[in-house]
Amino acid sequence: MKARFFLLLVPVTVLACDRASAQEQTSSAPAPAPSAPATNSAPAITPAPAPPKPHVVDVPQPEQPSSPGGGPVENIDPAKVAEFEQRFAHGKELEQEGKLTDALAVFNGILAEDPAAKGSLREAGIISIRLNQLLQADDYFSRLHAIVPDYPAAMEYLIQINQALKRDVKVDFLLKEFYYLHNSGTEPDFSRSPYFVRERIPLGTQVIVVTEFFDYTKDPNTLWMAEVFDNGGTLQRRLLLNYDPDATKALRAKDPKYANVEVFNWLEHVIQDKHIKRIDVYLQIFARPDYDKFRIAMLTILADTPKPIYSAPVDAPVNAPAQ
Repeated sequence: MKARFFLLLVPVTVLACDRASAQEQTSSAPAPAPSAPATNSAPAITPAPAPPKPHVVDVPQPEQPSSPGGGPVENIDPAKVAEFEQRFAHGKELEQEGKLTDALAVFNGILAEDPAAKGSLREAGIISIRLNQLLQADDYFSRLHAIVPDYPAAMEYLIQINQALKRDVKVDFLLKEFYYLHNSGTEPDFSRSPYFVRERIPLGTQVIVVTEFFDYTKDPNTLWMAEVFDNGGTLQRRLLLNYDPDATKALRAKDPKYANVEVFNWLEHVIQDKHIKRIDVYLQIFARPDYDKFRIAMLTILADTPKPIYSAPVDAPVNAPAQ
């Protein structure tokens, strides 16, 4: 249930800094925001969204030989099937034991014999990400995506990989394809998911996981959520950029020149003992930013937290997604 608070919000500043990488220090120098009238509607205080779940479409497991196009092979030798299954299972065991280089060698051995082995492409891609071999990971998942175009997990990994590689054009192309698949209903479980992981940003001993919501006009009205985890997987901070439909409606009603305005609020769920104890509202902006501007502002807030313009006490458990 949403709690609404009424507060007169004056125009605020928009955080800005030079575009930085995930591990660079960000500037905290503010820049003036576009002029906009104050609204009488306070930011919408929403509960934490449920944790993102992996978008899974079954890939043949255990591993089996396939045709060059990725389809099943008729009349294959049962002994060969058993061999592939055994090798794939061994690779998975090594992967689970943290022996990533050895596991990757097993999957690459399978792929040398069967380049269309979907399970091995996926596992090799995941291992390459864990080893920070992003170009290699991009190759594995691109090959998997070509074989199974409607496999959401491959597309989601490709978005994250190419976001990290700063390939903006490719990210935009993948996002359009990803949204189209989500809206098509081809994969019902995926279409029911309201969000996906857009980017994982390593930051020293921490990682920032950025989640993008498919439709911010729907409850809980979140556009992007940034969560900071320590190296043990514990959630430490959660920032949200939320759309405020009530403030947007009120502002548009005041003057026709604001007919296309959208009001967004920067929020933080202040976490203590795995509970959200307070929601701090940092600022209000009057247009949807692009992802680069969101990223800059997010890194700036994390590096130099501004004074809240409003705080609301809450007591809600944190359901943090596993990394």
